[in-house]
Amino acid sequence: MSFRQTTINDVAKRAQVSVSTVSNVLTGNRPVSEETRERVLQIVEETGYRPNRLARGLVSRSSKTIGVVASGLEFFGPSRTLVGIEQEASERGYALILSLIHEPATAEVEPVVANLITHQVDGIVWAIPEIGHNRAWWRAAVNSLPIPVVFLNHQVWPGSECVDVDNHYGGYIATNHLLASGFQHIGLIAGPQTWYAAEMRRKGWEEALCGAGRSVDPRQIAIGDWSPQSGEQALFALRAAYPEMDAVFVSNDQMAIGAMRAASDLNLRVPDDLAIVGFDDIPEAAFTQPRLTTIRQPVIEVGRLSVATLTDIIAAESDAAATEQQSPILLQPELIVRESSRAKHRTS
Repeated sequence: MSFRQTTINDVAKRAQVSVSTVSNVLTGNRPVSEETRERVLQIVEETGYRPNRLARGLVSRSSKTIGVVASGLEFFGPSRTLVGIEQEASERGYALILSLIHEPATAEVEPVVANLITHQVDGIVWAIPEIGHNRAWWRAAVNSLPIPVVFLNHQVWPGSECVDVDNHYGGYIATNHLLASGFQHIGLIAGPQTWYAAEMRRKGWEEALCGAGRSVDPRQIAIGDWSPQSGEQALFALRAAYPEMDAVFVSNDQMAIGAMRAASDLNLRVPDDLAIVGFDDIPEAAFTQPRLTTIRQPVIEVGRLSVATLTDIIAAESDAAATEQQSPILLQPELIVRESSRAKHRTS
């Protein structure tokens, strides 16, 4: 037995209108009388007609598809950002083609982009963090691509569009919170030095200290790789190099959890002997002992805004409207205060 799919011609014939009228009812491109609209929609429902995405694309020169290039989906931030991307794309009627890159610092970019263009995507969300020189190809190529690209986790340069969290501000408010809570000697467990986000969080930490009249000493900084193991080792190293440290800002929650473990092994009470503030607000942060103060990133909103920005650009280009270089969209993180940074008791 074979099943014949209902076509737009079938709907038009039953409604006794033209094919273009049916199209205008479904797309809203041109006004249609309410009586005709209701008749067409009733027949669409009765027949189960579904517009053919590819056919629509041939007419509108739009595939209604977005390419998404991502990495690190095993981690909290990237996985939640992808949730936001999918939510916004679905609401705006776009499908996604997902490409995963497993070595984001060194991967060949051009073949990935070429493959997405071959699949006729309308635009690309590049959700790969900026690491070292992995933006070098983009700087030369982004203005010559036939489709728009929106970057996440990215320092802005001419021709680029960016949606990101204000990591600098996050590092600043974390450190300023520790200063306001009475802590005097604040260390830093930084993320990998080649990561732009890690650099911005370090600069926020440094700015808060300098603004409070505190000098910054290399002894105060240890480097991790975002993992709990590296946070544990970094806390051991900081304690040895900077024994007067009474607080530490840790550049992500996973490293902060490792640092809390190291503090326990060193017989340091958190926060009485050592206050700890993380960054991300992963679900586990509310269940550590003591519960972890952290900087909450609006990662789902980053994903949603990246798609909203991209589809707005696509719409402007399809309408032949002038598009101007946009300022980066920086979402503000939020300080979540819990027990791990409880204010230091002051003696009078």
